[in-house]
Amino acid sequence: MAVTKVINFLMRKLPNWVVYIILVLPAVYLTFALLGNQLGPDPIRTYQHKVGEFGLKLIIIGLFITPLRDLFNINFFKFRRCIGLMAFLYVCLHFLSYLVLDQSLNFNEVWKDIVKRPYITFGMISAGIMLFLSLTSNNLSVKILGPIYWKRLHQLVYLVSLGAVTHFLLLTKAWQIEPMIYFIILIGLLGYRALKAYQKRILNKKRNIS
Repeated sequence: MAVTKVINFLMRKLPNWVVYIILVLPAVYLTFALLGNQLGPDPIRTYQHKVGEFGLKLIIIGLFITPLRDLFNINFFKFRRCIGLMAFLYVCLHFLSYLVLDQSLNFNEVWKDIVKRPYITFGMISAGIMLFLSLTSNNLSVKILGPIYWKRLHQLVYLVSLGAVTHFLLLTKAWQIEPMIYFIILIGLLGYRALKAYQKRILNKKRNIS
């Protein structure tokens, strides 16, 4: 389709640094709004929620890249690493605002939260995995691990996405519509990948038999 060709052409011409700047702007705005006490009566909580939700959105957007290419021939793979790293930036801001502003670097209280509050547990696990994925999100890691093992390692992003959505669901402490929408979208994206992997396995079996 002509529209698809135009989109892919524009994406090829768009530099990665432009995408980085666009994605970092909300973080800059929210941070200055927090410092200027412009985020309402509970600015720390508001900041935590907004940067955390933005990170979750970027994780889900990153998962859309493969089905967009497979189903609609729209190719955003050029920006997948960029989106993943910026998602990690927002997760870091979410975590640091909790650690520094909310808990004042009281690691004993942080540990109690991790043990007693399941949504904190899921959030910490997801953030830890994201840290590892971000550190290996470079060409050197691909060369060291090899493309196959590197790809398998970075499939942990599926676990990260489940942990992040679970964190959001448990945080709300009620069946609110917004986290449920994220959950449904995520299940659809992961279900698509599971179906694709199953079809590929069946096709490989048929080829081996023939």
